Amino acid sequence: MTIRPLTPALRLKAVAEINEDVRPVEDDIEALRTWLDKQAHLKSVEPSDQWLLAFLRGNKFSLERSKEKLDMYYTLRGLVPEFFSNRDPYDPKIQEILKLGLCLPLKNTKSEDSTRVCILRLGLFNPSEYHLTDLIKVSLMIAEILLMEDDNFTVSGEEVILDMNNVGVSILSQWTPALAKKSISCFEKALPVRVKSNHILNTPTGFEAAFTILKTFLGEKLKKRIKVHNQNYEAMHQDIPKNILPKEYGGDGSSTTELTDYWKVKVESYREWFLKEENCKSDETKRAGMPKTTSELFGVEGSFRKLDVD
Repeated sequence: MTIRPLTPALRLKAVAEINEDVRPVEDDIEALRTWLDKQAHLKSVEPSDQWLLAFLRGNKFSLERSKEKLDMYYTLRGLVPEFFSNRDPYDPKIQEILKLGLCLPLKNTKSEDSTRVCILRLGLFNPSEYHLTDLIKVSLMIAEILLMEDDNFTVSGEEVILDMNNVGVSILSQWTPALAKKSISCFEKALPVRVKSNHILNTPTGFEAAFTILKTFLGEKLKKRIKVHNQNYEAMHQDIPKNILPKEYGGDGSSTTELTDYWKVKVESYREWFLKEENCKSDETKRAGMPKTTSELFGVEGSFRKLDVD
């Protein structure tokens, strides 16, 4: 079994906060593999040990919740092709988004066992050339890379800086309730990502309407983790120190240009994995019981439970 060892500080946090080592980790991974082998609709799925461990960590080592999220992840891989299909990093559209640096996880963390901070810069892409679905697709690709190789991300969670500088009405108008349902569902119901805080900067005219749509689908716990700083970077620095932030955000860390170059190369290095994963998704015709459908999960006529996080 190939599992990357944790640093001493992260191991202490994993034991204290997410129940790691309550049982041998290897036993839990094997339990998930045994369950996957019995799912006729998931026969195409061949995850690595590290990938399964990320799901266990994101669900605080609850086997049942890990199964639910794995099932939902591979279900959405099939039902939401606009996010999960055609993910060749060398696709021209993906290349352009990577060059813009719209989604930038920071290289350093506050301490050895701290969260991973990720910056989203929505105002950099031209809405006449791209759609928010393109940004979401690339953001999901980067999140999946973090699940596979970033122990701070899987153990301690994520903090998001949402920079809305230069975001206009044409971008906000793409943020429909339908897109909000799909994107929030993918990040909160399918990926084992524990979002610890959201910091929103440089809010534009029309922000409140888009924010209202977002909050409609969030649970109370996650709503309380959203902080709107606008242009008050000093307030953000109280939570995210300057020494890890790019200079563009008042910090001393790697510039956004350096981070953009780094993540472009990083995503490209996973090309073989993304191409292989293209066909790893649920075959709903083989699911025991009723198959999952987009209308069931996202239909306006149905109820869509508010999402909450740990």
